[in-house]
Order: sequence, then structure tokens, then C-alpha cells
Amino acid sequence: MASPRGEIGPKGHPRYTISSRRLPMRDKTFLFFIATYLAQGLIGIAYEPIYYLQKDVLHLGVHESGLFAAAMTLPFLFKPVLGALSDAFPLWRRRRVPYLFLATLGTAAGWAALSAAEHYTVAICLGLLIVVHIGISFVDVLCDGVMVERGKRLQKTGQYQSVQIGTLYLMLVVSGVGGGFLAEHASYKAIFALTACFPLLILFTLWAVEEKPVEDDPYTARRFREGMASLFKNPIFWASSAIILLFNFKPYQGTARFYYQADTLGFSKVFIGALSSIDGISGVAGAGLYWWLLGRKVNFAGRSVTLTTGLLVRLTVLIGAPCSLIWIAYRTPALAAAITALFGLLGVAMRLSLMDLVAQACPKHGEATAFALFMSVFNLAAWGSNTLGATLYGSFGAPIGEHAAMALLIFFGSGCTLLCWPLLRYIPSGEKTA
Repeated sequence: MASPRGEIGPKGHPRYTISSRRLPMRDKTFLFFIATYLAQGLIGIAYEPIYYLQKDVLHLGVHESGLFAAAMTLPFLFKPVLGALSDAFPLWRRRRVPYLFLATLGTAAGWAALSAAEHYTVAICLGLLIVVHIGISFVDVLCDGVMVERGKRLQKTGQYQSVQIGTLYLMLVVSGVGGGFLAEHASYKAIFALTACFPLLILFTLWAVEEKPVEDDPYTARRFREGMASLFKNPIFWASSAIILLFNFKPYQGTARFYYQADTLGFSKVFIGALSSIDGISGVAGAGLYWWLLGRKVNFAGRSVTLTTGLLVRLTVLIGAPCSLIWIAYRTPALAAAITALFGLLGVAMRLSLMDLVAQACPKHGEATAFALFMSVFNLAAWGSNTLGATLYGSFGAPIGEHAAMALLIFFGSGCTLLCWPLLRYIPSGEKTA
């Protein structure tokens, strides 16, 4: 009997099938995914103002700002704990919807508390932003649990994630320009009050989440443990995790790039926000590109090859390292816009190939936890590279110059991507030829 999509096949390898290209508009789950990532994308209007809050109000330098961002986003590294809570301990025999309701309200309350604060100190801002990011992390984990559980059953993991990431990047268009405009013209209290409204959008689509009651807690917990045990025995889990960590370790992005843009290149707040919008537009195109490529047959060396998830992961790693060196040319507004557009397109398509790979490998009864483990590796890469990048850029910027320091970080990131190449032999391509 054939294994369902993503379950473990011979020799511990997952079996891959090709998702249908058609978007079944009757699938109301798409509404929930769109609303969730609409809210998460719109929350992004607060992040550029938060950078300026650190820089201009809290008077943090690049190194201190990097540490602040690391502490603020620390909850992203604990997504597996939140996933295990949802998978193993249902509320009212539901694993997703009750937790989604509570996490959404908690996120909105955190932003509202930031808006109501009388004075902004490091302790107040950091404490409330940690609360906010616990809520954001939990909502993300629960949404991914719905995606994996339903997507594997209907063979739609690639479609679901394309819609999720496409929506997120579409909202970057709004949050990029909007964040830059608000940082220039609005008070922090007004910005945080507006941001508090966005998570509530999710509440209006919880009805679209089809969730059957689960068994009593002892049986649910036992099946959860069995599913996670099978995941940890799967070599694909370890190879995929290592590839995700190395491929996404880019110390030239995040805090280091913000200070490089603002202080060294002299970009304005509005232009920095516009770059985020360019990234968003290109990211939507990248999500569409991945949807278009997945399952497509192409002629290569006289044979017809089907572009499976595993094969697209291989292409992602092979072209990632040389392409990343293009960031060295990031010097002028025109080049910054062009490079941002290019990597918005390629970066999202590459990221989706990795996300689809790991979604297919998630075991039954532990969907949220397993996918959260993989996403925590993504977040660990971003968290670690942002912290290291800010530290190195702050340390080497003065002795060797900011341009040289940024180039050093770019070479470092490219080297990490090169280290992914030997790991590809553990990732089955699932290639089908004719």
C-alpha cells in the first residue's frame, strides 16, 4: 500500500507526490490562512518604528540593538514547546481553535499595553514585546499545525504554504511603506494601538478551521509521543534541519543591514520602508513562482524531468551560495532596490521549497510540534545570524570600514550555504523522468 504524502517510505525516506495545481476556492481553510498571514504581515508596520525606538528613544547602539532584537524574538525558538502543548493537551477536545482564540487575544493585548505605556524604557518595551512575540509564535505554530494536518491529507502542503507566504509578502508591501511613513509621522503610541487591531482579524475566520474532536488526553499524548519518536529516527529530519540552519544563516541581514542602510548609505526612513515593500511585491511573485514550478515537467538533457519538492530543494542550495555574493553590490538606492527585488523573488521560492519538504516529513499526531521544530531551526538561524551580524558589524565597522565589514558578513553567509552541499545526498529528490 502506498504511503500517504510525507510518511516514511523505504530506508527512512519520505515518499513525495505532486500537488494539484488547481486552487479549489471551495476550500474555506484558505480564508483562515489568508487572514492569519494578513494579520501577521500587517503587524510588520510596527517593526521599522521599533528599530527607531531602540535607536532614538532608548539610545541603543548596533550591538545593544542586536541583543534587544534577540531577546524580543526569543519566543520564536520555543515554538516546539507551544506545538507540543497544542498536540498533546487539547482544550475541550480541540487541538487548534481554542488555543488560536487565546493566543490571538493575548497578542492584541500585548500591543495595546505597549500603546498605553506612559514611558518607554528598555525593561517595559522588552517585556511587552516578549509577550507579543509569544502570542505571534503560538498563532504561527497553530496555523502551521492546521496546514500540515490538512495539507498532507489533501496533498496541498505546497499550495497552502504558497498562499500563506504569498499573503505575508503581499502585506509587506503595505507594512514596508506604511512602517516607514508611520516612523516618520506618527507617535509610537498610535502605531502600537493600530497594530493591536490586526490580530483580531484572525478571530473572524476561526469558523473556517475544520477540526474534529480528538480522543481523551491519555490516547492523544501517547500517539503524539509515537509520532515524534518516528520523526527523530528519520534521517531526513536531521539533514533537513542542518540545511535549513546553514542556508538561512545570513548575518548581513537584519540589524546589521538596518544600521548599514541608515548610517552608512544614508537611506531615509521612507526609502528603507519602500525597500520592504519591494521585497513584499517580489515575495508574492516568488510564492507564485514556486506554485508554478512545483510538479512541472521540463526537458533536461533529452529527458522529461518532473520538478518535485526534493529536486527544487537541490536547486535552491546549488544556486544559493553564488547568488548571495550579489549583495556586495548593495551600495546605491538603485542597486539596493534591484537586489531587494531579485532576492525577494528567489528567496521566497527557495524558502518555500525547504518548508514544503519539511511539511511532508511531519508525522501524524505531532504535526504542529514537528513543523514548529523545523521552523525553530529557521528562527534559530535568523536569531543567531542577526545577533552575530550585529556584533561583528559593530566590532569591525570602525577598524576596517562599514563597507568591508558588510562584505565580510556576506562572505560568511555564502560560506554557510556552501556547507549545505554535502548534506543533499540525504535528501531524496523524488525525481520522475520520462
